[in-house]
Amino acid sequence: MLRVSTALSRTCLRLNKYPNTAQLSTMASKLSLESTLPLPKTDLTIPRLGFGVYQSPAKQCEASCTEAIKNGYRHIDTAQFYANEAEVGAAVRNSGLKRSEIYLTTKILGAGGSVEKSYQKCIESVKKLDGQDGYVDLFLIHSPNAGAAAREEMWQALLRLHKEGKAKAIGVSNFGIGHIDRLKGLGDVWPPHVNQIEVSSPCPFQLQDL
Repeated sequence: MLRVSTALSRTCLRLNKYPNTAQLSTMASKLSLESTLPLPKTDLTIPRLGFGVYQSPAKQCEASCTEAIKNGYRHIDTAQFYANEAEVGAAVRNSGLKRSEIYLTTKILGAGGSVEKSYQKCIESVKKLDGQDGYVDLFLIHSPNAGAAAREEMWQALLRLHKEGKAKAIGVSNFGIGHIDRLKGLGDVWPPHVNQIEVSSPCPFQLQDL
């Protein structure tokens, strides 16, 4: 599965709407597996194109990630909800490439009930992907749907993860402007480094409707 959402999110904000099919085609024609995007207020970049593993069964995931890496992908997008973080991590470890050469994104879907418990959920993801002393390049809150209190709890967990170097960058996914504003003042990362937006074209509503 091809992931382009990290590139699309900034384009959507500029256009104040989701791109139509023609715009998506134009964007895709200008991208390559080496294309990157700078993250705001950091010296970091993120590959614009990534390999997504949603609905990739554990038995298949490691093999498909291995093949994607062989074909030049350097960004793999997984999540706790996908239940295949360990398989992604195995593919990266067995790729023969340096860890720094592959960009790993994952996501926390639900709060644990306290900042500490949510933090531990994130640590488990890091261990699956890169071992005890590892890190992920980008850790996102998967969805705003858990409610304001849960969003704030998960964000505080990600802030701790970022401070400890367990996540190089942190962000959100499919958040509206109001959701993001509620996170302001909770820590020293503002705005979130990424708002990953899922786009299914054609899409009848505008970003402002979120």
